[in-house]
Amino acid sequence: MPCPETFRESLEQFNIPQEIVEQINNGFEDLLSSSPKKKKAEFFKKATDILIENCDADTVHAMYESNACCKGGAREKASKAFAKKYSDLAYYERIQHIDEVPYMGKAVLEDNGVICVHAVNYVVGNQFSCACSNFNKSKYEQDVRKDYCYCCAGHFLHHYQIMLGIKLKTLEIVSSPLDSKGGMPCVIRFSVV
Repeated sequence: MPCPETFRESLEQFNIPQEIVEQINNGFEDLLSSSPKKKKAEFFKKATDILIENCDADTVHAMYESNACCKGGAREKASKAFAKKYSDLAYYERIQHIDEVPYMGKAVLEDNGVICVHAVNYVVGNQFSCACSNFNKSKYEQDVRKDYCYCCAGHFLHHYQIMLGIKLKTLEIVSSPLDSKGGMPCVIRFSVV
């Protein structure tokens, strides 16, 4: 989950033009990680819309990937332990064991070599819920572009590269609760570099 402070730093790091940064921040100048979730959700929806409408999509996706949460700590330790445990297996053999690691979803190796990740699925009532704490358990009053989900893709990219011992590239966000008003789960596809 991107936090507003780090996200603003990444706008600068990825050379987003100042006039676009000002549009994004307009009305959210005091927004912090400690701000109410609804306000953060409004900010990130607005930011994603503005960025995709005004910037190169590949740059925006890379920026969101760089904002991925949970790359360190217990999850990274679990990823490294998985890599060590299955070090004698090729990456394509390791894939079938990934669901042993909490919060790493279910990975499927497609016939074309693409890794399709059925990310952690949360269900609230009869709807899928986003795993991101900026949006989870939210009522989806309006669609949020799947482009926002490259942040979550960055989380999986980081850990899958450790667990599988290979370089990956995000191909696409196939589906998301955010752009389907809770109708679809989070599914991400990665290619081997």
